[in-house]
Amino acid sequence: MDADHTRAVANSPFTVGVSGHRDLDGADLPRLREAVTDFVRQLKEHLPDTDVRLIVGMAAGADLLVAETAADLGVSVEAVLPMPLAHYAEDFDADTFACLQQLLRHPHVRCVELSTGGAAAGPHTAAERDRMYANLTASLIRRSSLLLALWDGKVSRLPGGTADTVLRYLGVRSDEDSGSDELEFVASGEEADITERLVYWTPALRSGSTAASVPGTPCYLWSGGERTLHVQQAMPAHFRRLLTELNAYNLEQRHLEGGAARSSLMDALPASVSAADRQRLQDIDDQYGKADALAVHYQHRSDRLFDLFGIMAFAMALAYLVYEKLTESRMLLLAYVTTLLTSLLVYYVLQGKRWFGKHLTYRALAETLRARFYLRLAGADQRVDAAEVLALSGIDRFRGFGWIVLVLKGIEPPDVRDEPFRVLGEAAARSVEQAWIDNQYAYFTRKVQRLERSSRRVARLRRTLLVAILLVISVLFLFGNALHHIDMGLGVPLRNILTFSMGLLAVLLGAWELHQDKMATRELLWQYRNQLTHFARARSQLAHTTTPRRRHAVLAELGKDSLMESYLWAIHRYHREHEPPAS
Repeated sequence: MDADHTRAVANSPFTVGVSGHRDLDGADLPRLREAVTDFVRQLKEHLPDTDVRLIVGMAAGADLLVAETAADLGVSVEAVLPMPLAHYAEDFDADTFACLQQLLRHPHVRCVELSTGGAAAGPHTAAERDRMYANLTASLIRRSSLLLALWDGKVSRLPGGTADTVLRYLGVRSDEDSGSDELEFVASGEEADITERLVYWTPALRSGSTAASVPGTPCYLWSGGERTLHVQQAMPAHFRRLLTELNAYNLEQRHLEGGAARSSLMDALPASVSAADRQRLQDIDDQYGKADALAVHYQHRSDRLFDLFGIMAFAMALAYLVYEKLTESRMLLLAYVTTLLTSLLVYYVLQGKRWFGKHLTYRALAETLRARFYLRLAGADQRVDAAEVLALSGIDRFRGFGWIVLVLKGIEPPDVRDEPFRVLGEAAARSVEQAWIDNQYAYFTRKVQRLERSSRRVARLRRTLLVAILLVISVLFLFGNALHHIDMGLGVPLRNILTFSMGLLAVLLGAWELHQDKMATRELLWQYRNQLTHFARARSQLAHTTTPRRRHAVLAELGKDSLMESYLWAIHRYHREHEPPAS
C-alpha cells in the first residue's frame, strides 16, 4: 500500500462519484472545466482537514475532463474501470486512449479494474459490456457520498449512462421500476433542509445540441417523487452540517494523534489470511482504530464529568445534613452554595463540548466498522449495507450521527457485485468465527457477569439500608427522649448522631444511584445481554451449518443484529441526555 493511499484512508475521505456524457460539445469544455474547478474548491472550503476523493469511470468526455481537472488541483482520483484496460480500449479512439493511459500514470490517480462478472476473457458482447457498465453504476452509487453529474438533464434508457446513473442514485429508477420518461425540475428554497441523496448537477451541452436545450447553472438535485427533481443553487443546510462534522472528526483525530493508543483488529487475524486480503482489510482497520481511540478518549472525559457531578451532589447533601443535624455553621451554607454554583457553571461551560455525545457517535462508528471488518474477512460484507441498517435504526437523524455514512462510503470495496469476494474453506471459516464470534461471545459474557454482580451488590446495599433505617426509626421511636439527653461530645446529642447516620446512608445510596443512572448502567447491561444472545445464536447455527451460502447468511444476519443493537443502545443513551429530535 503506497504512502499516499495510507494517508487518505487514515483521513476518512469524502467520496464523490462522477458521471457525465462522452460526447460533450467542444466549445463548452472550458466552461465545464471551470465549473468542476469551482465545485472542487467549494468542497475543500468545507473540508479543509479532509481528503476529497473522486471516483471516476474514466470514459471519454466528461469523466476524463473531471479526472484531469481534479488531479491537477491535487485531489485524489480513483479510476474505476468497468473492465480490464485492454478491453476498455475498444471504447476510445487512439488519441483519447493515449490521454487515458497518461492520466492513469498521474501521481494523484489510482486505478482499479472491476471484475468481468464471469464473462469470458476474450472480446465481450454488447450485452456483457452493458452489464459491466451497470456494475460500474452500482459501484458509484454505493460508494459515493455525493454525485457530480455533467448531464444534459434528459432521460435516457442507456444502461450505465449518465441519466441512468443520476436517476438510480436519486432513487427515481431501479431494476424493478424504470421510472418516467419525463422529468420535472422544481426550484426549492435556499434554506431547504433535506436528508436525501444529492447530485451536484452541472448542465452540459452535447455535440449537436443548442445552449437553449440545457437550462440553468450548476445546482444541487434531490428526488421529489417518481418524476420530480428538486433544484437548489446553494448547498443544502443539512449537507453543510454533515461536511462540517466529518471535517471535525478528521481534525479531532489529528489532534489526538500520538496521545492515545490505537487498538487494531488486524492483530487477531488468522494466519491463513493472505497478504492481498490483509491489505483489503487494512482500510477498515485504520478507520476502526481512529474511531475507537476517539470513543475511548471522550468516554474517559464524560465519565470523569459524571463522577464530578456525583461527588458534587454528595457534597451538597452532606453539607446540608451536617448543618441540619450536627452544627449550624454558616460555613456549611457557604460550602453548599459554592458547590451548587460551581456545578452549574461547570455544566454550562462543558455542555457545549458534547463529550458524551461524541463518545456515543464514535462508539457507534467503531462498532459498525468492527462488524464490517469481520464480515469482509468472512466474504459476507456485500450482504450487509451498514448505511441501510443505520437509516433503519433512525440514528442518522440525531445530531452528530448522520456523517457516519460518509465514513462508511469511504471503505466500500470497489466491486459491489452481489457475490461474495471469496468463499472460505472450512478451516479458514472456523478461524474467522473464532476471531469474531467466539471473541465477542466471551467478551459479552464477561461484561454481563460483571454488571450483574454489580447490580446484585447494589440490591444488597439497598436492603441493608432499609434494615438500618428501620432499626434507627425503631430506636428513635422507643428511646427518642432519652437519646436526646445523651451527649456525644461538642454538644451533639446521640439522637442527632443516629439521624445523621441514617441520612448519610441515604445520601450515599442516592449519590451512587444518581451516578449509575447517569452512566446508564442498566441500559448497558441490557445491550450486553442482547448482544450475547445474538452471538450465542450465531454460534449455535454455525455449528450445524455446512454450506458456504448458509454460513454467509448467518454471518450477515449477525452483522445486522449486532449493528442494530449498538444503534438502539446509542439512541437510548442519547435520549437520556437530550430531547428527542424534532424529526
